Amino acid sequence: MKVTATANGVTLTELPGYEGYEFVFGFSTGAARPSGFFVHAPDGTPLTATAIRRLPLDRLLKAAAEARAEETRARVEPSAAGRPYGGGEEHAAQVAEVYRWAVEHGMPPRRAIATRWARSEATAGRWIAEARRKGLIPARER
Repeated sequence: MKVTATANGVTLTELPGYEGYEFVFGFSTGAARPSGFFVHAPDGTPLTATAIRRLPLDRLLKAAAEARAEETRARVEPSAAGRPYGGGEEHAAQVAEVYRWAVEHGMPPRRAIATRWARSEATAGRWIAEARRKGLIPARER
């Protein structure tokens, strides 16, 4: 089975027994559970009620949830490498990247950054401010 995770969903293809089908699970911003499901059948294949009932939804849901969790874990998993002494452009760029990812996925950016580097949210807030001063994160709207 081929799994492709994006910001708002997970697409599953090449499921044994369902070649040519495409299963798309939509996720609300920041949600861990899917909020929508779409099946695209191969050309000429009727999608009947019986065919839908026979879909292995438990396998599909499990694969979609695991893909979503893995994407989140890969972005905010604590790193052994801390901030370099004195900060630096590279660290500020990494903070900005995690910040943008968190906003896109509906997570609190300060918490995501704190989790990523295993630091307090207060420290993450200072790093966010530093990245803003460097122009890597847009200024907050008031």
